[in-house]
Amino acid sequence: MKNKKQIEDNLPKHYFAYNDCTPSCEIEECIIEECESAGLNIYVDEELAEQQGYDQAFIVENPYKDKLEKVLKICEINSNKDWNNDFENKAEDEFKEIIKIIKEVA
Repeated sequence: MKNKKQIEDNLPKHYFAYNDCTPSCEIEECIIEECESAGLNIYVDEELAEQQGYDQAFIVENPYKDKLEKVLKICEINSNKDWNNDFENKAEDEFKEIIKIIKEVA
């Protein structure tokens, strides 16, 4: 049997769940609408609900997370770069790459 820490470590970063005694249709509808209006993906996970002892569970994911991580990585690398002595990479090319990534999701 898993302890509480093991269970928490296996949970998705963002999720919600509820029991049938809660006015579920109102809660579910509100949460789904808010997630979708924010551009997030939300889907039912019956296995998660069963594992956690709930009647229903939903997982919420940010479809832009990978793109944001790419932009963050480029920015972190470039923030420590000595652009005056870097003849291999042009700063404007780095910014063009960031713009390209942003445009893919905008």
